[in-house]
Amino acid sequence: MRATTLPISKDHSIDLLLIISIVAILTTIHVLIPSSLQDQLALQPADPQWHTLLTAAYVHAGSNHLQTNLIGYLLTVSYVYWLCLYIDRRLWFRRTTLGLLVITPLVVNSANVLLYGTYLPEINGVTRGFSGVVAAFVGFLLISFTAAVREVHTAEIAQTIAVGLILLLLLLIDTVYARTIRPIVGGLVAFGICIQAAPVLYYHDWERSVQTRTRDQLLFQIAGGGLIVLVLVILTLQMFPTELVVNNSFVNIFAHGIGFIVGTAVSAVVLFYCSS
Repeated sequence: MRATTLPISKDHSIDLLLIISIVAILTTIHVLIPSSLQDQLALQPADPQWHTLLTAAYVHAGSNHLQTNLIGYLLTVSYVYWLCLYIDRRLWFRRTTLGLLVITPLVVNSANVLLYGTYLPEINGVTRGFSGVVAAFVGFLLISFTAAVREVHTAEIAQTIAVGLILLLLLLIDTVYARTIRPIVGGLVAFGICIQAAPVLYYHDWERSVQTRTRDQLLFQIAGGGLIVLVLVILTLQMFPTELVVNNSFVNIFAHGIGFIVGTAVSAVVLFYCSS
C-alpha cells in the first residue's frame, strides 16, 4: 500500500482541475445558455435527436435540480479520488472519469428512449440532468472501494465485501419502496452474504490479514471503510427516494439504476486494462 499522505503536485492539480471543470461546465451551461437552446439540448424520448443522447445529461430543469446533482457528484468523486490516490491509481481515475462522462449519457438516454419512447409513449415530456452520470460515479466508488480492499487484504476478501455491499444496497432499495424489510428478501440477502463469507472465514483469510496490520492501520481502515459504506448508503437513498415526484418532476430511478451499472462495468473494465 502506498503512503496515504501525498504532496500536491502538478499532476494532482490536473486531476483536481478535471473534477472542478465538470462543475464549471454544468454551471456555465445552466447560467449562460438561453432556456430555449437548453430545451433543444434536452432529450424528447418520443422524438429523439441523436445529439440529445449526450447533451441531455448536461442541461437541467432548474437551479435546485443542478445543485442536487452537483452535490451528489462532488461527494462521490471526492471519495473516488481519495481511494484512487490511496492505491496509486490516478491514471485509472482519469480514464474512467472521461469515459463515464461520454458513455453514461449515451447508454442511459438510449435506455430512456427505449423505455419511454417505445414502451411508454403516452408519457410526454423531456429528459435532462446529470443524475445518471452521478449514479455511474457511485458505481465507480463501489469498484474503487473494492480495489482498495483488494490492495490492502486479498482478492477473496474484496469480492466478499463487494458482493455483500451490493446485496445490502439492494435490500435497502427494496426496504425503501416496500416500506418494511420483507422476510423473504432479507433472508435471501443474508443467505447470499453467508455464502460469500463462508470460504473467507473457513480458510482464515480475514484472520491472517488482520494479524499483519498494526492497531493504527486497522483503525484507519475500519474508519475509512465505514465512512465509504455510509456514503454509499446516503447516495443510494438519494438515487432511489421514497417519493418519485419532487417539485412536479419525476425522479427517474430507472436511469439511476442503469447509470450505476454502467459506472460499475466501465470502471471495472478500465481497471483491468490499466493493470494489464
